[in-house]
Amino acid sequence: MEYILWNRNEYYQIYNCTGINVNDIPIEKRQYPIAAIICIILGLIYYPLYFPCIYSFWKNKLKNPCYILLIYLSLLDICLLWIPTIAMGILSLNGVEYCSSPFIVYFIGCAVLWCSECIADLNLGINRCIELSFPKISKILFYNKRVYIWIILCNLYGLYWIIFHHPTIFSGIEFGFVFDPLDGYKPYRSEFFNKDVLSVSLNNTILALASPTIYFLFIIFLFFKARELSNRITKEELMVFIQVFIISMLNTLAGIVNSYEFIYEVHNDISIMIAHFSWLHIHGFPPVIYLLLNKTVRTDTKKIFNKLIKIINNKIKPTNTNTIKDYF
Repeated sequence: MEYILWNRNEYYQIYNCTGINVNDIPIEKRQYPIAAIICIILGLIYYPLYFPCIYSFWKNKLKNPCYILLIYLSLLDICLLWIPTIAMGILSLNGVEYCSSPFIVYFIGCAVLWCSECIADLNLGINRCIELSFPKISKILFYNKRVYIWIILCNLYGLYWIIFHHPTIFSGIEFGFVFDPLDGYKPYRSEFFNKDVLSVSLNNTILALASPTIYFLFIIFLFFKARELSNRITKEELMVFIQVFIISMLNTLAGIVNSYEFIYEVHNDISIMIAHFSWLHIHGFPPVIYLLLNKTVRTDTKKIFNKLIKIINNKIKPTNTNTIKDYF
């Protein structure tokens, strides 16, 4: 975004499509129809699952600040999930490249808030580990609306990436996002994007190292304080911790895979699909985890469905109960 706002000369150098004919690369090489259809279907499946989860988190937000962080993380996922599912599916089916739809592709690239997701995930992991290990410190850091400071920091970090870095651009050839909008049509212009690749790799490396380190330290603490913690930790807290741990590991795995792809410029179909679907599932799979492992979410979801069924039944139920005999 920086390059649109106040660095127009470089913007025109990087994003100028003059002399580019999209059809120089056949449309068949810019499409992944099976993967695209799967992405769209997964998006349509995952999206509805989020809403009962957020409703449940909202109901219980006063119990613990982790529910506020879960709401924030879920909203981030909702804001991001349409990109690797519906958007990429439609773009891929149509063989879209940057120069065929520059505004749409650039806008979608700016909407990729991967780094906000990373830092929010780390915050949630820190919250859970400190909450279970050092509850007094947790109250100082997260309670009494201090949790919103952490959320603001996540937003500022994401805003920094939007404003001061090149957005990643969808490439139909790669079935993924790359920094160079003319990827496949011109040789890679490393002079423009080395800083971005380094920054993304650093972000993903920090995620890949920090997240396991946090949980490893917690496990060590748990080993020495097992008896004390077993008397203090409720089953609900333990299950929330397990959910957060699984989500963090998914994010870590996606960060490692995408860093590997960026650094080593791997372009075979298998690595492309692994990278993409690992990214897709860190935004789409969390509600499945919540519904499977969180009894509170399951209970609230059942209540919602029961209410919906009653409403539907009341609308379907005929209001006029007169029989033929009543008219004679």
